[in-house]
Amino acid sequence: MQPVKNAQLRWQAGVPVSTQFEDIYFNQTGGAAETQHVFIEGNQLPQRFASLSAGEHFVIAETGFGTGLNFLITRQQWLKQAHPQATLHFISFEKYPLSRQDITHIWQDWSELNDCQEAFLSQYPAPMEGFYTLFFDQGRIQLTLILGDLLEQISQLKARVDAWFLDGFAPAKNPEMWHPRLFQGMAVCSHDSTTLATFTVARNVREGLQQAGFSLSKKPGFGRKRDMLCGAYSTQSSQQSFQRPQQVIVVGAGLAGASTARMLAEAGVAVTLLEREAEPAQQGSGNAQGALYAKLAVKPTPHSAFHLQGLGYSVNQLRQLPAHASDLASLCGVLQLAISERDQQRHQQIETSGLYPESLLQPVNAETASTLAGSKIPHSGLFFPDAGWVAPADYCRYLLQHPLISCHYQQTVQQLDQAADAHWTVSTTTHTFQATHVVICTAADARQLIPLQHLPLKPIRGQTSLIQAGDTLPQLKTVVCGEGYISPPRRGKYCFGATFDLHQTDLALRDADHQQNLDTLAAALPEFEGLTPAQCNGRTGYRCSTPDYLPLVGAIADYNETLQRFAGLRTDARRAEGLEIPRVSGLYVNTGHGSKGLISCPISAALITAMLCDLPAPLPAELIERLDPGRFILRDLSRRRI
Repeated sequence: MQPVKNAQLRWQAGVPVSTQFEDIYFNQTGGAAETQHVFIEGNQLPQRFASLSAGEHFVIAETGFGTGLNFLITRQQWLKQAHPQATLHFISFEKYPLSRQDITHIWQDWSELNDCQEAFLSQYPAPMEGFYTLFFDQGRIQLTLILGDLLEQISQLKARVDAWFLDGFAPAKNPEMWHPRLFQGMAVCSHDSTTLATFTVARNVREGLQQAGFSLSKKPGFGRKRDMLCGAYSTQSSQQSFQRPQQVIVVGAGLAGASTARMLAEAGVAVTLLEREAEPAQQGSGNAQGALYAKLAVKPTPHSAFHLQGLGYSVNQLRQLPAHASDLASLCGVLQLAISERDQQRHQQIETSGLYPESLLQPVNAETASTLAGSKIPHSGLFFPDAGWVAPADYCRYLLQHPLISCHYQQTVQQLDQAADAHWTVSTTTHTFQATHVVICTAADARQLIPLQHLPLKPIRGQTSLIQAGDTLPQLKTVVCGEGYISPPRRGKYCFGATFDLHQTDLALRDADHQQNLDTLAAALPEFEGLTPAQCNGRTGYRCSTPDYLPLVGAIADYNETLQRFAGLRTDARRAEGLEIPRVSGLYVNTGHGSKGLISCPISAALITAMLCDLPAPLPAELIERLDPGRFILRDLSRRRI
């Protein structure tokens, strides 16, 4: 992930003009009317929206977000005409996003459209490359902002688009955007009912679209523009129709399982959830509180890209919590302290890298850190203003409260069997359950099931500590992370920790671990010195990690068939080019989140739901590939370990 530059504007008769492209953002004589004429009517959206039924989804992709006017007009149209239980996915690319200040100023003139301004600005991402999901209108509308160069990012989009808005600066002003790579990328994401509309009839645009498989017709343009283009995808090799599952079994009720169940249910899929314990989140997700933030890399890496986009997804999702669930989380900010000399050097490198904008993180000295935290801190650090804490166990219970989720507790899964018709039978100690699709979210225990025995999952014991907040301790105002973490008090108690033990398997609380947590806490916050293990309560659980510290998310590889198909990897890495990993039909996994589940489980659950329901993926293709559960088979083949 790289930073992107904000757009630079000047004003001309009240209309913003890009100083880079010397072109206006919208029509001076009626921007909203032009959007309605070109994009809404040009794609026949009023009729198409009105024809949708409950549970259906509609996907629009736009080639330039700009001021957001097209999104606002489309949202208004959707809320007026679409079924209240249908969902709009609006995808928009933007290489030069407007600053928060500029977009706030522009939206002030659109009083009839801007009733979502507060929700939009609270979720507006920092200017960094990536996919960012924003939520509106109780989930009826999702906006995916894809920041970065359009021609690079469109190849990363995994979506089945119903209508295209070809917007952006005019081909004469910005010829680089109107490129055959754009039109080919559109074709990849289109199907035989996909339409397009654009204000331009430039020859290179017409020819590029036609070569990509779109049939075109000229229509009357808006205002002074004589013509515009409408089109439809017409190639016979378009994507096949997709049938989403009616019933999915999710195994495991921790953060991964609860998030997956909730995402599927919100997509209209009935979920049967199986959990071996008597209630949700009894293992690694059962802590009273957990820190919600990403530890950033000095240089761009796939890990930091995934974690940053996951953090943004989780934060925006938490902003949708209803008032009665407000104590499940707090976006109070996170202080990441530089306690050791090594930490100080790393923070200095992050500060000088130029990778991370101030809206994402802010360097602070010890005095400012102390003011932010509400307790004396002798260390400098990095402050993440939009991060915070979540109560994961209670959050899991909240997620599972949905009419399409049926929870079955004290059900230990013993066997998975697939019938000739591809249906799965999941057998527990007392019952059998059937569905076409199964998602396993049981951490390291996933390896006890035969199709998943090859997954390289390892459990890591961790112990958190709880103490009464009391009057003698500071009242922290923000999460503080050093070698461990502590959150502001919740329900009169502080939660802090956690230990990290690869070798211990005993889940009993240990005073030695409480003492380790206390020592780590005192190193970060001296005003917490003097506490003893006798004052502590707490819990233990197992994190579940993978060799590369990224989760396993997606369809399970057929182990034996993969070994055969990719056998050439043992001698030549090029032997894998063009080959696809064979899959176990209908079997998926969402596990291996380690200590980062609060930022990785929700976006991973959204990815699983996108795969099962043919919805736009919340991550770029290159990161989806990094999460593939079959990646370690290929790695071990290339290293001749198998």
